[in-house]
Order: sequence, then structure tokens, then C-alpha cells
Amino acid sequence: MQVKVWMKSTVITLTLAAVFHIVTVTILPDVIMAFVSKKALHSLKASVNTAIHRPRITDDQETIVMPCPDLLYTICVYDVSQKPLRIKAPTPKDTYFSIAMYAANTDNFFVVNDRQLANGGREILLINKGASYSGSGNFWVVEAPTSKGIILCRTLITDENRMEDMIRIQHQVTIAEVQ
Repeated sequence: MQVKVWMKSTVITLTLAAVFHIVTVTILPDVIMAFVSKKALHSLKASVNTAIHRPRITDDQETIVMPCPDLLYTICVYDVSQKPLRIKAPTPKDTYFSIAMYAANTDNFFVVNDRQLANGGREILLINKGASYSGSGNFWVVEAPTSKGIILCRTLITDENRMEDMIRIQHQVTIAEVQ
């Protein structure tokens, strides 16, 4: 009799663990990204496919999860289901700079930093999965695994005396739909 109870408890426990694992791995990331995207758009009063240049982070801002006060952020909630996006980002000199792209399930599918970018920056074309682009130009074509997600640009603040210059460069990051 005790063996039956033990077996039943084990099967129930393993079934619940499997269900919880599947929900956590497949559904939760999409829910998290949808929440973060909606919160970012609402709190920043922004629209999809628009670069939002954030001022230096202070301790009362929570748009980006655990933001670093030593970084300037540019964020974009993207949707490439209808049109690709062209991302132009000049690279500041003598400091760290990166562009990271996150799919709807929170996967980081593309990242490039200042060491990999050509002097003066390089354009990136973000297209929907399975789409093609036949235009010409000196840019990277990046295929997004999901039509919606987030683009995050980060610039390291290394010298307080260069803040004006760094903010000027930050505002030169553009993200626009390709017509």
C-alpha cells in the first residue's frame, strides 16, 4: 500500500515539475518581454520602431531592468512584421559602445560593440525572419527570429567632462523603417 502512495506522489510531482518547466521555458519569456516592451513604450511615451534616447540613469528610473548609472541608453521596441528597420549608430571614440537585439522571448540574437564597428559607425538592417532585402549599401543584414523585440544601445560614460559630446553622439543613433 505504501509503495502505491509513494509511486502516485512521485508521478504527480514529476508531472507538475514538467508542466512548470514547460511553462517557464516557453511562455514566461514572451510574457516578460511583452510586459517590458509595453512598460517602456508607456513610461517613455514612445512609439514602436522609434529610438528613445534616455538621459543618464538615476536611482528612481526603472524602465530598463537594473540599469547602470555609468551608461547612456538608447532603446527601441521594434516590430519588423511590415517593414525592415535601418539602424545608424556612430561609434564614440575611446569608450565602450554596443548594440544588442532581443527577440520576443528575451533571447539575445545579435550584439555588436565598438571594436567590431567600423570607424564612424556602420548601418544595420533588421529584417523579419524569412524576409529578404535586395537593396545595396554598406550595412549588416540581421534577421530577427521574432517580428517584435527590443534594441538596446549602450554607451559607457568614462569621462564626466565629455558628457555633452557623448549625449550628442547618443542622439545621432537613428532607427527608422525602410520605405
